[in-house]
Amino acid sequence: MKYIITLSAFIFFSIFINSCNSNTGSGSVHLDINGGPFEKISDYAFFKEANDFTKPDKGVIPYKMVNSMFNDYSLRDCFMYIPEGLTFGFDSTNLMNLPMGSCLINVVYYWKDARNNSLGKQLVETQLLIKRPTGWEASTYHWAADQKDALLTDNGGSKAVNFTDKNGVAHQLSFIMATKEECKSCHLSTNKVRPIGVNAGNLNLDVTDSTGKKNQLNRWIDSGFLKNYNPSSAMAYVNSEDTTQPLELRARAYLNANCAHCHNPGGPAYVSGLFLNALNNDSFTLGICKPPLAKGHGTCNLNYDIVPGKPAESIVVGRLSSAEFGVKMPEFGRTVVDTAGVLLITQWVERLKGNCK
Repeated sequence: MKYIITLSAFIFFSIFINSCNSNTGSGSVHLDINGGPFEKISDYAFFKEANDFTKPDKGVIPYKMVNSMFNDYSLRDCFMYIPEGLTFGFDSTNLMNLPMGSCLINVVYYWKDARNNSLGKQLVETQLLIKRPTGWEASTYHWAADQKDALLTDNGGSKAVNFTDKNGVAHQLSFIMATKEECKSCHLSTNKVRPIGVNAGNLNLDVTDSTGKKNQLNRWIDSGFLKNYNPSSAMAYVNSEDTTQPLELRARAYLNANCAHCHNPGGPAYVSGLFLNALNNDSFTLGICKPPLAKGHGTCNLNYDIVPGKPAESIVVGRLSSAEFGVKMPEFGRTVVDTAGVLLITQWVERLKGNCK
């Protein structure tokens, strides 16, 4: 299935051009690719001030994605660090292929009140994915109560979060932070830890800064960071929340962002035979009238992954609708149900045609 190109305008950091026109140079970023992770996020000096993400150091580049995985309503600011003088491209699967010593930086946070951003953020964690000689390594840093710095942890944990959404609804939840091993549950592909989300189709969008609107991939080409790539050859994913787009494309975009990191031919859930990645056009492996490998509680006691026209009889809908461990999907990354996401997939299944009998 080919996704039609969507040109979604996002408010982009005004510092984009400055950071893209320079590399590490005389900047102070510290990253020892042969050593272990630092104890504090500030030790890397990715930002001039550890908790001010509008001031990245040289070589630290903000980026946007069309779709991100639902993570208990959290938001994230995304950056990549590229060592001085190096460039990147995309591999044969259209996944960003960053050079040795690079780092992907995800800052996870909540607005205290989404109706009034001036009240500030509650920083939860910063996730790093560093490309070392031994491969990609994940590290997680938990933000301290004073919000001045974040400390390394491999043991996971939870953090009480209170926030008010854009509709004025107050939320209280316990945000679960992954252990080092749990990070692998999402990032493992063909038995190697790899980035997820930084696929050309998920990065192919317009961004806006003080200089105007421009395609993100073209910005990177103009800046000299992205080499040997033609953005016109890249599909662009639709935004699953964009109601102007066809329902089927939105649903497939949602499944790709939330499920396909495991449910793809090379992912941890490949043995299930359920492949929810964007490029899968086979209806059976997409789950339509496909029985699960095993019956039981985890399948909601249902017979097929997706039953056309019958979301209540579809395992995929049932597992997305659950917050119970052992039933819910994805297994990690959420403690509550994404009601908007469930509604989207429910509506899509309702409109599917066919009969499983």
